[in-house]
Amino acid sequence: MLVMKFGGTSVGDAKCFANVKEIVARAAKEHSVGAVVVSAMSTVTEALLGAARMAASGDRKGADERLQYLEEKHLRAVEELFTGARREAVKKAVLDVLGEFGRISSGMGLLSEMPLRALDAGVSVGERLSSIILASYLEDQGVPAQAVDASTCLITDDHFGGAKPLMDLTREAMRAKLLPLAAKKCVPVVTGFLGGTRDGVRTTLGRGGSDYSAAIVAAALDADELWIWTDVDGVLSADPKMVEEAVILDELTYEEASELSHFGAKVLHHKTLSPLLSRMIPVYIKNTFAPEKAGTRIGPPHDGSLQGAKAVTSLAPVALITLRSKEGPETTELLARTFTALDHSQIELLMVTQSSYQNSFCLLVPQNMAERAAASLETAFRLELNHNYLAPLGIEQVAAVALIGEGMRGTPGVAARLFGALGKEKINIIAIAQGSSESNISLIVSLDERAAAVRAIHREFITPRVPTK
Repeated sequence: MLVMKFGGTSVGDAKCFANVKEIVARAAKEHSVGAVVVSAMSTVTEALLGAARMAASGDRKGADERLQYLEEKHLRAVEELFTGARREAVKKAVLDVLGEFGRISSGMGLLSEMPLRALDAGVSVGERLSSIILASYLEDQGVPAQAVDASTCLITDDHFGGAKPLMDLTREAMRAKLLPLAAKKCVPVVTGFLGGTRDGVRTTLGRGGSDYSAAIVAAALDADELWIWTDVDGVLSADPKMVEEAVILDELTYEEASELSHFGAKVLHHKTLSPLLSRMIPVYIKNTFAPEKAGTRIGPPHDGSLQGAKAVTSLAPVALITLRSKEGPETTELLARTFTALDHSQIELLMVTQSSYQNSFCLLVPQNMAERAAASLETAFRLELNHNYLAPLGIEQVAAVALIGEGMRGTPGVAARLFGALGKEKINIIAIAQGSSESNISLIVSLDERAAAVRAIHREFITPRVPTK
């Protein structure tokens, strides 16, 4: 059984929908298609959010202009894809859903705010529209299909804006809803990004929500594979804007993909991989516009899978916060109080390095959380800072660079090669972390040296060697 997911660029316009139809029709002949999961058309979610913000701020004209844009975009696709009675039926379905959004945004205008529950109902409109259009087009072109609103079978808690799936209930509901359709060779076209509470109230899954929901569907149906269709040929060994020699990777393990995502690479978010990992379901990243290409496989390693460095990624700007105890708390207490303060303020930690000799350590946090993190730490250590037991917090903007690949910790000489490659380019390493993961050696460099560091590491470990004559 195969589950497929198509991102926003894959369903960007009528031509894209027609392209997706060809992929789904071909897959339906060769596999049992358990579900096709779809995102909103490209730019639609941003337009929905913009309309909601404008409505809540009292800019009714701006909200109406966004709604008009959404109507024109979807009806243009309908006009190009359908004829006759089918066209009129799909038009009506699209306008009915957009009418729901209009009522939701009007309510936000009356309240002068955007309640998360209402916002979830509003932004989920994009996926509902694309699922209606794609299912109708598949049916029109001779591929039996049915649109499925995930709020009826992806059951979540009521944490609006970032709901958590209730997997046991979801598995039961999805199997009851989707497997009978698949058994009849009817393709379920499921809305990505959204779910619903046990009472049927719509929720959204937060960052990476469409990919995440596709993984949940695949796990619930015990699919053999998940194919995620996007606009790239697969996962690259580095950012091609920095490294011209970057190559498409044939395969990654779940851990390697998670590490790449954590350090800024445009690969699956780590929460997307979690449902797949529990059932060892491989996922393939493939290009909708070049379906003949193999893409990148992410999953459990094959026997004889390539070990060692596979990719280099970077994240910038990020904030490096340094704490140093002069006469105050010892290292263990310092760490405990620091982590408690950051957890209370919901600060994401990207990396930690520590020097026990000086009772000091460095924390790497996202740049947009730096001020909040510093304020939290200054509150937690107010007494020590006032009495000069702790040195004033050091905060600087830096870049994180990570070398990713399983088995590096057990390979002699990797660290030496890494330092040597950077040393040749006279790149200063501010901090380094290795050992907690088999798959990651991460380090901190200045913003100015980020690209040079990525290129130097890629050249040492990844770029194919050209034999010398």
